[in-house]
Amino acid sequence: MIDTPVLPSKFLHLKHLSVDLQAMTFPPTYDYCSLISLLDASPSLETLVMNVLQKKMLHESIVGDTSHLRQMPGHRHDSLKTVKIIGFSSAKSLVELTCHIIENTTSLEGLTLDTTRGHPSYSCLTNNIGKCMLLRGDFMVEVRKALLAIRTYVEPKVPSRVKLNVVEPCRRCHDQPLIIC
Repeated sequence: MIDTPVLPSKFLHLKHLSVDLQAMTFPPTYDYCSLISLLDASPSLETLVMNVLQKKMLHESIVGDTSHLRQMPGHRHDSLKTVKIIGFSSAKSLVELTCHIIENTTSLEGLTLDTTRGHPSYSCLTNNIGKCMLLRGDFMVEVRKALLAIRTYVEPKVPSRVKLNVVEPCRRCHDQPLIIC
């Protein structure tokens, strides 16, 4: 564990980084964009995997927010090729971090945004009994918000050279309309 921000010259040779932020809930005051300083401190970073799983998302959601996304100062991430975020949600600062990575990474080849819990049994294709593990209703509401955030804020920024992979619960078991109050 390290505390952010860090000095920009701290991890000069780091190529692969996995950040594990699993919790029941993150405090709504936690700003995912604080991880930008870690990216800035890792100029050779090629692979970033973030596991941001939480039982309940308490952050301000980007869905229904009329304010603009923050533009974060930072360095270019010219070595970063692959980014995977497991537990992607509609948390405004997580969407802002994702957009920052897209806009400041010229070498990006693949971006995976996994709105599930990152476990293969949430997909009918890999479950032995042919049906997904059922996800709680409040979790599915957040998944739908995360998918809307991806379509609205992330997809338009992804260059054509970058392969965007969005992982979502299978539609056969979890397809319900999104109602936002």
